[in-house]
Amino acid sequence: MTRDVSLEELRAAQSLGWAAREAGGDYLWAQVLADGRGIYLMPLFGGSVRLGIGPHGDSCLTDVWDYSADVPGCIDAGWRAALGWDGEGEPEGWYRHHRTARRRPDGTPASEYVQP
Repeated sequence: MTRDVSLEELRAAQSLGWAAREAGGDYLWAQVLADGRGIYLMPLFGGSVRLGIGPHGDSCLTDVWDYSADVPGCIDAGWRAALGWDGEGEPEGWYRHHRTARRRPDGTPASEYVQP
């Protein structure tokens, strides 16, 4: 589940995240969940972002989802997931899920298909 993230919180986090990245940080955003896993938002080529989850402090992510800069609203959805997702189920608004080869061209479950 993803909690509601206000536009003000979203824009403030984006500003902090890009400043941290410009200063040499590995991630745009990172946070530790109550169960010890971490959620990480990373930049990708072309302005897209990748959301990953895995044991905090481990270099291996157990799952990742991409948010495409080519899909309207998708980048903000990635940031909202990084800020408000509780790590249960799947985050919202993603474009590509790597482990299952699923894609959602418009970021919604209704458009989902499996990439052959």
